Amino acid sequence: MGEREVNGRRFYYRQYYDAQGKKRAEYIGAVGGAEGEGRARAVRAAIAATNALIKEARVLAQRGYVRVDPRTGAILASLANHGLFRSGAVLIGSHAYGTLLNELGVRAEAFFTEDVDIARDRPLPISIGHEGSFETMLVDSSVELFPVPGLDRKAPATSFKAKGADRLRVDLLVPTEGRDVTTREVPELRAHATALPYLAYLLSDPIDAVVLGREGSVLVKVPRPEAFAWHKMLASQLRGATREKRSKDIRQAATVFAVLAEDAPDALESAFAALPRGGKTKTRVAARQVLALLESGGHHRAAATLKQFV
Repeated sequence: MGEREVNGRRFYYRQYYDAQGKKRAEYIGAVGGAEGEGRARAVRAAIAATNALIKEARVLAQRGYVRVDPRTGAILASLANHGLFRSGAVLIGSHAYGTLLNELGVRAEAFFTEDVDIARDRPLPISIGHEGSFETMLVDSSVELFPVPGLDRKAPATSFKAKGADRLRVDLLVPTEGRDVTTREVPELRAHATALPYLAYLLSDPIDAVVLGREGSVLVKVPRPEAFAWHKMLASQLRGATREKRSKDIRQAATVFAVLAEDAPDALESAFAALPRGGKTKTRVAARQVLALLESGGHHRAAATLKQFV
């Protein structure tokens, strides 16, 4: 934070870099005025807290904890500031996987992705104001994202993407009771979402967790690790899963399963029992692939645990 003088009047301003890496300047208030001095004290305190968080984040990263990139961190922070996670929305996908690795205290290969997957299983008790929407929450992140048109140009967008070849993407997701992927309205967010089969299982009873960024941390909700492991196996066998996605899902499932087999085998058993009946056969098919990974990696206890379900 610094001072400038314009027409003989001095005022405070703050320079910073936004999530796009662009240099910005923000007016704080007049030097000497009660309001300006009060805002300046608050900004100094916020800067000091942020610097401390940056230092801690760097130390954690050096020790093997997973961090998200600045743009993902800005998007999640904006959604959190609008109360989305506090109201019950859940971060899923590979960013949830990285967060669960941190929560479990595991050093493992993180699957870096530019997809940010946000899901909810029921209407959120959230008030976003007359002009608010999920899209405006994304706008407030300062990351430029645009609605992605579907194959049917008249269909509402369920995803938001950066311009051109940039692969950054935010997807809004909800469960469906059927087997087909559809589009559903999310009225409380003035948005639409992609409805996926078996997603309700993953979203049941999520836990609070911290996403570690480069300039701090964001409190979110993520799936329970035991549900995450089984759901990854199931998802790898669903129609539309690419070969790359299937491989990633199997590896993520194997990593989380190996940890829980040591620390919480009862939780794995309960989570398997809770799987939808129609998904257990597909899950067992994927479990055989996970079993091969566990055995080749020397995770004998986890392999023995998984054999009970195959």
